[in-house]
Amino acid sequence: MKMKIIVDSTFNLIPSFVKENHIDVVPLNIIIDHKSYLDMQDISVDEVMKAFNDGKKVGTSQPSPLAFIEKFSKAEADGYEHILCMTLSSGVSGTFQAAMIAKAEYKGKIEVAVIDTLSAAIGAEMLVDIALLYKEESFHQLVERLDKVKKQIGIYLSMQNLNSLRISGRLNRVKATIGNLLHVKPIVEVAEGVLSINSKMRTERQVLEWMINRIKSDLKNVSTAKYIYVSHIHANERLQRLLQYLEKEFPTIPIKIRDGISSVIAVNIGYGGIGIAWGYE
Repeated sequence: MKMKIIVDSTFNLIPSFVKENHIDVVPLNIIIDHKSYLDMQDISVDEVMKAFNDGKKVGTSQPSPLAFIEKFSKAEADGYEHILCMTLSSGVSGTFQAAMIAKAEYKGKIEVAVIDTLSAAIGAEMLVDIALLYKEESFHQLVERLDKVKKQIGIYLSMQNLNSLRISGRLNRVKATIGNLLHVKPIVEVAEGVLSINSKMRTERQVLEWMINRIKSDLKNVSTAKYIYVSHIHANERLQRLLQYLEKEFPTIPIKIRDGISSVIAVNIGYGGIGIAWGYE
């Protein structure tokens, strides 16, 4: 099976990994003071965060359907037989809808499957790795496998404060102000494809123990393959503390460590944020 994998830029895949596996990436748009940039191409995470922290108006938007159609057309011209297109959760972005429109409008003969990962960042990256692991299956078997596994992936994001969510518009000013005055350490959960504040802790230890206990509960009776991915944005010390907990509680599960995050995710999380994704087959 000659299959082309297409993802959006929020997956934040390492360039060497993208090249090695012939993956195409469709960038989302970063908008700073009404000027648009292609995520991870025209502008770096640090440049976006500097603008964000300088008080500039920073927003994001999904790619156009044409951006996906161009990738579909190139894949077919290059002789691929199938396209596996995976996107950021439809619960937080219109990227999946843009890809679906592209699929409906594309006039080529290549078979296209568009998967809403119901996830983001390292959770979505996990699906890419699983897709490559089982790429020798038939295309339809692989799509069915991913549709099942995506519902068995969870993500927790822990931020230093609520400011980024407030500025990005995902949390109103009153809640953010109250939260910061109380010195809470918010935990954001991505579940069923929707981003929500799941709990608020006062100390770093409470944050880590809460996340670990939830993951232990979720994986307790699982006998199939399990995965844990972690990532951070300028928060290496927090990441190391998280790894100590994970290695103690899950010694048999390999942990994939990712440094950094895409600009689109970063403007909602802010510097100092850490993320953990787990899943099973």
